[in-house]
Amino acid sequence: MENNNQMMDLNEQEMLALYKTMTHLITVRRDCSIERDDGIDLDQWLTLKLKQWYAQLLLTAPVQWLPVEDVKADVSLTVDQRGVVTATVPTRCVRPVEWRLAGWHSSVTTFLDPQDPLVRLQLNPWTRGSACRPAATDHGDHLVLYSVEPGSTVALELARCVVRPADGCYCFHAAALDSLPALDS
Repeated sequence: MENNNQMMDLNEQEMLALYKTMTHLITVRRDCSIERDDGIDLDQWLTLKLKQWYAQLLLTAPVQWLPVEDVKADVSLTVDQRGVVTATVPTRCVRPVEWRLAGWHSSVTTFLDPQDPLVRLQLNPWTRGSACRPAATDHGDHLVLYSVEPGSTVALELARCVVRPADGCYCFHAAALDSLPALDS
């Protein structure tokens, strides 16, 4: 995982404690205890809010704030007779960042939505992406990469993606703390 010194790596309990501290939900008094069983489970509710926040952060935050990993070892490629490559993306990948096939002159960093009108251009061999101007369509569980010379061997040089930490931790840049949800939302 590509990290820098500003990245925070917290487990679920550490993240919950940090959020409670930031929202002033940690009481200072520790010399007594009061228990009630008719209210909501605050920790469960806050944990759900944090999971929703983190899922949205992985989808929309700047890449520099997030865990990014080169997953090329876990990608399977198939190429059709037209030279169009389909890459199956590992389940831990949330969104692609930078992909490059061997022979391409540059990486793809902007990924087309399947409904984008520019995808139609990829159906024609004369307007399709090529080694000089590659293109890619993000279908969630796979990417379609345009393209390679028909009949050539295909190899992946780079497959950087924003990834969901495998252990369920929260890994993000400290700057993302400003985007934590308020309690009233």
